[in-house]
Amino acid sequence: MSEAARVAGDLLAADAAARSRALELGSFIVEAPAGAGKTELLTQRYLRLLSCVEAPEEIVAITFTNKAAGEMASRILESLQRAAAGERPEAAHKRITFDLARAALAAGAERSWNLLEHPARLRITTIDALCMNLARQMPLLSRFGSQPRLAEEASRHYAEAARRTLALIAEDGDAGALADTVAAALRHLDNDAVRLGLLLAEMLARRDQWLRHALAAPSRAEAEDGFAQLIGRELESAAAAIDARRQAALMPAARYAAANLPPESPLAPLLEWTVPLAPGADALPQWRALAALLLTAEGEPRKAWNKNLGLPPGKESDTHKKTLAALAQELAADEAAALARVRELPAPRYTDEEWLTVEALGALLKVAAAQLWTVFAEAGETDFIEVASRALQALGTSDAPTDLALALDYRIRHLLVDEFQDTSPTQVELLERLTAGWTMDEKAGAGRTLFAVGDPMQSIYRFRKADVGLFLRVADFGIGGLPLERLQLARNNRSAPAVVDWINARFADIFPPQDSVFEGAIRYRAFAATRPAAACAGVFVHPLVVAKDMPGDAAEVIEAERILEVIDAARRDDPQGRIAVLVRARSHLDALVATLRRQRPALRFQAVEIEALRSRQTIQDLLSLARALHHRGDRVHWLAILRAPWCGLTLADLHALAGDDHRSTVWQLLGDDARVARLSPDGRRRLLHLRGVVGEALAHQGRQRPRRWLESTWLGLGGGACLREDAAVADARAFLELVDRLDAAGRFSLEELERETARLYAAPDAAAGDTLQFMTVHKAKGLEFETVIVPGLHRAVGGGGGGEQKLMRWEEVAFAGTDERLVAAPIRGKGRGDGASLHDYLRLLERERAANEDQRTLYVAATRAIRALHLVGVACPRNDGTLAAPAASFLELLWPALSAKFDEAPLQEAVADAGAGAQFEPRLLRLVDPAIAELLRAGAEVENLPLPRVPTEAVGDGGGAGGDAALAADVGTLVHGYLEMIARDGLAPWPLSRVESLLPAMRVWLGQQGHAEAAVRRGAREAQNALRATLESVAGRWVLGDHDEAVAEWAVSVADGEAIATQVIDRSFVADGARWIIDYKTTKVGTGTTLRQHAERYREQLERYCALFRADGLPLRMAVFYTATGDLLELLPSGEASGS
Repeated sequence: MSEAARVAGDLLAADAAARSRALELGSFIVEAPAGAGKTELLTQRYLRLLSCVEAPEEIVAITFTNKAAGEMASRILESLQRAAAGERPEAAHKRITFDLARAALAAGAERSWNLLEHPARLRITTIDALCMNLARQMPLLSRFGSQPRLAEEASRHYAEAARRTLALIAEDGDAGALADTVAAALRHLDNDAVRLGLLLAEMLARRDQWLRHALAAPSRAEAEDGFAQLIGRELESAAAAIDARRQAALMPAARYAAANLPPESPLAPLLEWTVPLAPGADALPQWRALAALLLTAEGEPRKAWNKNLGLPPGKESDTHKKTLAALAQELAADEAAALARVRELPAPRYTDEEWLTVEALGALLKVAAAQLWTVFAEAGETDFIEVASRALQALGTSDAPTDLALALDYRIRHLLVDEFQDTSPTQVELLERLTAGWTMDEKAGAGRTLFAVGDPMQSIYRFRKADVGLFLRVADFGIGGLPLERLQLARNNRSAPAVVDWINARFADIFPPQDSVFEGAIRYRAFAATRPAAACAGVFVHPLVVAKDMPGDAAEVIEAERILEVIDAARRDDPQGRIAVLVRARSHLDALVATLRRQRPALRFQAVEIEALRSRQTIQDLLSLARALHHRGDRVHWLAILRAPWCGLTLADLHALAGDDHRSTVWQLLGDDARVARLSPDGRRRLLHLRGVVGEALAHQGRQRPRRWLESTWLGLGGGACLREDAAVADARAFLELVDRLDAAGRFSLEELERETARLYAAPDAAAGDTLQFMTVHKAKGLEFETVIVPGLHRAVGGGGGGEQKLMRWEEVAFAGTDERLVAAPIRGKGRGDGASLHDYLRLLERERAANEDQRTLYVAATRAIRALHLVGVACPRNDGTLAAPAASFLELLWPALSAKFDEAPLQEAVADAGAGAQFEPRLLRLVDPAIAELLRAGAEVENLPLPRVPTEAVGDGGGAGGDAALAADVGTLVHGYLEMIARDGLAPWPLSRVESLLPAMRVWLGQQGHAEAAVRRGAREAQNALRATLESVAGRWVLGDHDEAVAEWAVSVADGEAIATQVIDRSFVADGARWIIDYKTTKVGTGTTLRQHAERYREQLERYCALFRADGLPLRMAVFYTATGDLLELLPSGEASGS
């Protein structure tokens, strides 16, 4: 047996023992790595407990999301249903579940539970729902009274509370002390009230992290004790690197160097150095001096010393230099880093000014929290932080539990907590109060259990206040007085062995060597694969090396095209397999989505909260319309609605309207008939249409709800007719529904609309299925895919690594076990010195914890893969020609393993169309005529756009009723419009699947023309069938294909005496040395008439078109194309035989 097989066997044996132990009646904390079957274990545990309680309500299972709660409940009920049906499974772990479910059913039958008929008796809830329920049960103690609404977006409340807090500076009398507090905080920030307000609002959004600290208000002595403990902990690493032996050897040289330098020298603290330095805060000056003596400014071991370091030329200096050189050469990289770290440590005492600032800011934050409570009360809203806080109040303390706590203690006998690695301090405190007294005496605690399960290696939600250190602390010390036995699962049921082996090998090096509550660090826990080996399984690296001077967008296109190649290969290998592209940030998908839409429009995908609606033209136009209607002086947005597709004024017409008057509002200029007369005839018609619709809207301002007012104006302008596809319809609907929600909540304002629109994302394409999905790593947690692609390895993500400024930072410092001290550090004020500050040091700790979380984020991405994991990254040579990974990137974490592959990779050339954006020429997209809401058309030269065309053809030859004729005309317009788009875009972006998706947009457009619902459905089907028949026919694809001098809907004007006659030619191009003139007909030819006979009716019209081009000298050929059948009928000159 190989060593790898032996290790895997040991892991699986330990896993089996842990699973068996987890089903016993005890309290446990279980580490379940990715793919370990955590939900199955929770289901088994729940079923096991059902067989030993008097009522199912005695068991409470807590998850973090409604989806997870629903999945757990579904698993439990399915297990009970299978057991009731006697469906004993084959798989060993499923048989365990079956037996446990059967025992649970027997217990239920004995006690008349009827769980299958009453599944609501299963108490499976989210932690937020639990908190709300607790606060609701004790309204007086929780101080909620009547239940407030949960605010969808509480940031406005935080900003208002911050504003009210700062306004206290103007208060007198009893509020004078508060005014002094505000003034002190403003002085510290150089009287920057705007900055202080923003920092206060940000702190209020995270008050569950600091409010209990602010209320505790530690004394200066207690805080400095904690401060010293922090420094001492850091110095322990330096003392391990420079141990007593090394220190003894360094002492003579250090004293000699210090003696040769002035008293203010950094080395002066070493002048009297005679005993080894202790790892304590009092010795920090000596440790700093030692770092200066041995290390360069970059933290590397020195190779030379001179008189500036107290070692001038001379024999005695040479002896000391040799000692220093020998010791410096001994230092390993991690030892040098530990010593260099000393330089980051601040002085271990507060100055008087610093402590006064701590007190002032602490007091200010408490006032801001109180102001927030009043803001919440006035608005009748609250946030989840407040709900959790009130739930804790409703439970009381462990020393003084409330009646509710005692009642829950009586009713709850077993707690199960899922995803325990994602808990916050408030949530752990809630669990402590729920379990308080469970172990006060053996009799009271008998039979009560807490079961927590999670994977600390998947703790990636620090931005939601999750703290992985809590998992480690609870595993070591339990919750409250309740000890938990630690169990470790070690099997992976998800990934192929090749993937598991790679993950085990790589992440053992990436993760820290040991757990650390203080650093938020988790060592790697290996697991063993249980799946059989699979073909084409494994981890595949796609290194892309680009020139240093290649533009970033060009490199992004290269990466995007490589991703598309990987997707194509994965679909060939496993046509039904699910593929996921996982990124760290949404913006990392921008280039891929753009490339895919440009090159592969037929490739459907689901993007989960990836594409921001704010950047889409439909939403921008709607926002501009909303702003213009609400503010007549908003010149930018008034000009925007004149430029929008429903009006589409040219730049020349806009300049004629407003170019010489910057004082009047645009609405005033629209009412100036003399000014309007300056516009082109087309521009006047467009502007007058908009003026009429908007004038009517402004006359009704304030008389309608915002959505109805905005939507009716938008539709009147022709906004609905500007939507070409169902995705645009969905976007517009999402925006208008947002207006509705804001209005219903009493929050509608332009500022709120802007803010909330930025949070809207395009809905996933439901028709795309789940075979190709784009999402962030955080969204993918808990999911699995046959193929996972992780692009952008080289990209760093800023802002989440503790780098953001905070008004105040706190750190809980553990002394012995769970005894803690609190350290507080105010933000550095302007002109407060350049040395290391406590705030900067705590900020550094946060960055390091974020870096540890980045390692876990990469682990989460890698462990989503079932069969194949593809890693895609870009590197460029440095000045010396070598390659290196960017800092703070996934590639930096993987560089030791991947660098050789990048070194071997060829240099990539820029993709031919990568710079297409540089040659992009904007085109005005607009309705042909806003008064006759026709489909969008885009012309290279907007002045040559055709005038309104009124279709004269009918669906049948029988004349029909007026309604049928109108529908036929509009169907013709619809088909003509789409054929123009296809001709303009080319055939590649128009697969039949895209035609299928057009039906909703077609129905919307036809409905806006005033047709009844039945006619709308019939007309949309006819238009869709015509497009399908055209694209499926050889003739249709030839007509719409790529030809020389190809044009569509070509408006040609000629002088006829004093009048100008304009002819609109549906399609024209040069092929086989002749110019083709083609007219489209959506007509369905009736019985008794052949296509040839029907086509002959249009001979005169086509010959009139041909006459316009006889002077060009090219042979002329004319034809009629029937969209309903895909037939092309050529009409030869009179007297010649005709053929098709």
